[in-house]
Formats: sequence, structure tokens, C-alpha cells
Amino acid sequence: MLRLKFNKACIAQPGHTRLIKNRNLQPVVVSAKRFDDIMSRSTMAQKQAALAAEEEERRYMTYLKEGSDWVCKRFTNTGNISFDEERQAKLDQELHEATIRERQTMLEHEQMRVNRVMRANRILEDMKPGQRALQHAVIESEVYYQRKFNEALNRGIAEEARKQQRIDEEQCPELLMPSCNVTEEEEKAREAAKAVELRAYFLKDLEERRLQRLAKKKQEDYDVIIERAQYKLLHEKEKRAAKERAEKNREFYRRAYQDALKEKAEIAKYESMCNEIDDRVLCVDLVKRRKLDARYGKEIKELRDKRILKKEACAVQLCYQAQAQKRLAHSHEVLVINQHDEQIKLDEKLRQCKINKLSQQRHAYELEDRKRQELQRQRDAEIRRFKIAERFKVEEANNCFNTAQKRNMDKATANLRDILYGQREEFLKKRQQEQVRLSACREDPYLQEDVLFFGDAVKAIKDARKIGRPVFPIAKAVEFYRRSNQIDEVPEGRMVGRSKIRDYCWPGYYSKADLAYKKYEHREQCRQEQQRDRNQIFANCIKITKMATKEQPYKKCPTGGLIKCCQHRGLPVVDSIDSFDRASNLFHEEDPLPGGYPTPIQSAKSDTFSQQNSALFPKLRSMQDNSKGSKQGSLDSHISKQLSSQKIVCNPNRSDSLRASAGATQLGQKSRNRKPLNSTQTCYS
Repeated sequence: MLRLKFNKACIAQPGHTRLIKNRNLQPVVVSAKRFDDIMSRSTMAQKQAALAAEEEERRYMTYLKEGSDWVCKRFTNTGNISFDEERQAKLDQELHEATIRERQTMLEHEQMRVNRVMRANRILEDMKPGQRALQHAVIESEVYYQRKFNEALNRGIAEEARKQQRIDEEQCPELLMPSCNVTEEEEKAREAAKAVELRAYFLKDLEERRLQRLAKKKQEDYDVIIERAQYKLLHEKEKRAAKERAEKNREFYRRAYQDALKEKAEIAKYESMCNEIDDRVLCVDLVKRRKLDARYGKEIKELRDKRILKKEACAVQLCYQAQAQKRLAHSHEVLVINQHDEQIKLDEKLRQCKINKLSQQRHAYELEDRKRQELQRQRDAEIRRFKIAERFKVEEANNCFNTAQKRNMDKATANLRDILYGQREEFLKKRQQEQVRLSACREDPYLQEDVLFFGDAVKAIKDARKIGRPVFPIAKAVEFYRRSNQIDEVPEGRMVGRSKIRDYCWPGYYSKADLAYKKYEHREQCRQEQQRDRNQIFANCIKITKMATKEQPYKKCPTGGLIKCCQHRGLPVVDSIDSFDRASNLFHEEDPLPGGYPTPIQSAKSDTFSQQNSALFPKLRSMQDNSKGSKQGSLDSHISKQLSSQKIVCNPNRSDSLRASAGATQLGQKSRNRKPLNSTQTCYS
């Protein structure tokens, strides 16, 4: 009866085993690399590739060996070279390469030395007054530009502030509340009328918004209807296409279904047999597990009860033991206290005895220590006397050694001084001869300095114009340099001939004539180079003047208005400057103020710069009134005429002190010749 119920309980087919055919097989997951390895091993592709690579390597090595053998056959004498000769050849090659490297290193060091010397010479040139004045002019130009930019920015900010203030005043004007006799009832009636008007306005606005929402909702409904119709048409079209595809596939599926029925019947028969066996095994396993679980639970409960009883008995026993230990500890504590009191009394007696004994030992030790200190004092005195004597001996030996060393050093210094003085005298003699030989070419010793200055000035002006900086300070520094060093143009004079009849009667005339001709060639070459440098200086002067005239000219200062032509250093910003006292040391004629950039013809009558420019270029004043094209053409023709008929010369009589004090004079004039601005003078806009 029980067996029949067990069989009926296992008749049902488990849902999770319906598609499982074999429970012992587990799926295996492999990576792509391992799958490729499996496939390559199955087709032997990897082994074939390795064999092909090995064959290719062997063929390549054979090819290299054959080529090496063929090359070695061409060199017939290489077999007779010994090992020592080969090593010597390598050593010679290394020595040759080391020599080449050393020579290259020496050349690089020499080039670096030359570069350092040139850089040092350039630094010395920059320290001269003219170059320092040019650098000061460049910095002044930058200061003018930044000052003008800051002033324009401040003006813009102030204009924006005034504009915003004006807008605020227009939008929020200050109104006075006029006094009137309006009663409280009239004020309430006015407020009620305002509330009615505001309510009507709000109701109208709400009605308009409601109508807008209705129109928007209606439009959305129309859009949804249109979209649904479109989707419906699209769905019908897809449905017809799916129906056609289903008609095409139905026939194929029907034939496939008929072919698979037989195979499916066989598979179903086999699977039913397997499922019956699996279900039987599962039922047996389930009953086994149920009985084992019941027996295991019963045994676990019995073990838990036994453990609880054992713990209770152990707790009772531990309680008895704790009470016995407590009584034992109390009796032991009383015994220890008594022993401690006795031990304290005994220790006090022992301490007193030890104190007496230590006192006796201390007295003996103090006596011994006094004896030892006396012996140490005597020994230290002997050592001190010995050290003093030794120091005196060492000092005497050092004095003797220093005297000998000083004598030898003085002798070596005297020899070196004689050698250096001889070299110096020889160098000065050669230098004097060289100066005498080149004295014919030294018409102007400052010509190269002038060429370098004007070249740097042109470069500085081009850079300033490229970045939008004012050019007038640089042009002013150039003009000051030209006037201070007396660089001017004069017509080329003729050579005054003299009678040479008496030279023909002199016996050494022909030898001296040959030497004079050589000096003449050298002098003529130097003269041409100097003339070329002077022409370059003149061209740079014209170029600087042209670039300076292209800038924004001066504007006259208003006679009664505020003059913002200086930079107030250290002064706070004030709202009103009606009572501002202009200091007399802030404006002067020789140092123009920042702002617009003047032409050399447009300044005041008292300006010496414009006077000398008008004297130097007499046609520039008439050319300025013409148009831009005519001005350029006449200026070019004037430059060509000046280059063809005149030359730039520097006064050979100018002293070294004049050139050296050019920068000091320029800086000194700023603190001496300062005058307040008049209404006829000019300033920057």
C-alpha cells in the first residue's frame, strides 16, 4: 500500500528536467584564443607556419653565407693579415677618430669663445650713452603707449558709469509727493478702483491663457490623429508584407514539419524512456534525503540537551570553587599584611646600618679624591708648561718656513713681472705700429658706433610700429644723438693739390712713391667703406624721419581746460581738480609729454629740434602740405639728390668727453631746462 502511494507521487514529470537529456554533461566555455588554438591544431596550420618560417630563416642564412663568401673572394690579401696587424689597424683608426673629435671640440670651443667675445662687445656697446638713450626711448615709448591705453580705458569706464547713471535717473527719477487734501474715503475709493481694474486685467489675462491652452490642446489632438492614421497605414503595409512572407514560409514549414514528425516520434520514445528512469532515481533520492534529515535532526536535538545539562553542572561546580577561593584569598591577605609590617621594621633597621656604613665610606672617598685632584693638578701644570714650550718652538719653525716661502714667492713674482712687462711693452709697440699703419683710415673713429646706433634705431622703430607703440621718443633720441655728436651733411670738397717738382729731384722718391701708392690704395678702400657707412647713416636718418612723420601729430592743449599730460605718481584720485596746482617741473620743451606723436615740423617755434630739421631738410615743410603720393615722390627725389651730391660726416674735432657725456647731458637737461607749458606749446592727445 505504501509502495503504491510512493509510485503515484513520482508519476509527475519534473518541470526543470524536461529539456535535460544527460545530467552528467556540463557545458564548457572556451576563450577565443583557445578556440583558435584548437582549430589550428586540428588543421595543423600552426605547425606548418612554424616549418615555413624555419625554412625561410635557413634560406636567408644560406643566402648571407653565399654573399659573404663571394665578397671574401674579391679581397685576396686579407688572409695574410695577422692578429697584431689587425689590432694595430683598429688602434690607428681609433686614434684618428679621437684626433678628429679633438679638433672638432677645439673648433666648437673656439666658436663659443668668439660668440662670448662678440656678446661681451655688444654688451659694452649697449652700455654707451647713445645706446642707453635709445633703450630709454624704447621704454619711454612703451610707457606712453600703456599710459594712453590706461587713460582711454579709464575714460571708457567713466563714460559707461555716467551712461548707466543717466539711465538709472531716467528709469527711477526722484519725485516729490505733493501735499494735498485727499480724505481717507477718497483714497479707499481710488484703491478699490485700482483693485477692480487689476482684477479685470487678471481675468482677461487668464481667459487669454485658457483660450491659448485650448487651441494648443486642439492642435495636439489633431497632430495625434494624423500621427495615428500614418502609423495605421504603416502598420497595415507591414501586416500585408508579413502575411506574404508567412504564405511563402508556411509551405516550407509544412514540408519540414512532415519530414521531422518521424524523427520526432523516435526521439520522443527515447526521451520518455530516459525520463521514466530519471524520475525513478529522483524519487528514491528524495525519500532517502527525507529519512536522513529526520534522523539527523533527532540526534542533533539529543546532543544539544546533553550539552546544556553538562554546562549547568559545570556552572554549579565553578560557583562552589569561587566561594572556596574567596575564603582562601581573605586568609592569605591577612597573612601577607602581617608579613609586610614585619618586613618594614626589618628594612628600617637595615637602612640605618647601611647609612652609617656609607657615611664612613664617603669620608674615606673624599680624602682619596683630594689626594687624586692634587696629583692631577701637578700633572696638568707640567703638561701646560710642555705645551707652551712646544708652541714656541713650532712658531719659530713656522716663521722660518714662511720667510723662506715669501723669499721664493717674491723671486718668482719678480721673474713673472719682468716677463709680463716685456710682453706688455712688445704688445704696446706692435699696437702703436698698427695704429700708425692704419692712421690714414681713421678719419672718424666713431663712425662704426654711429652706424650701429642708427641701425639699432631703425630696427627699434620698425618693431615699435609693428606692435603699435609710439615712435616719437625714439626719433627724439636719434635727433638728440645727431645734434650732440654733430652728425651733419656737408658738400664733398675738392683736394688741394701741391707742387711736386722738388720731389722728383730727391733720390729716394721712387721707393717712397711705391710705398705711398700702396698707402693710397689702402686709404681709397677705407674711404669708400666710410662713404658707404655715411650713406647708410643718412638713409637711416631719412627713414626714421619718414616713419616719425606718419604718426598722429600734436594737438594744441586747451588754454583754460584741464591738462592731463603728466602721470601723477603717488597722488590719490580726486573728484575735482579745479584747484590743482601744476608744478613747474612737470612740463618742459625738450621732453614732450605722452599722447599724440608730433612731426618734426609741427612743434613750437622755440623747439630747436624742428629748427634743425627744417635746416637739414629745407624741402620737407613744403612737401608736407601736398598729398600723400606727391609727398612720397618728392621725398624720394630729395633723398636721391642728397645721396648723390652730399655726404654725412661726423665732426672729427669732437672730443671723447662730448660723446661720453651725451647720455648725461640728455638726462641733465630733464632736470635743468624745464619750463611750464604755454598755450602755444603742444602735448599728446
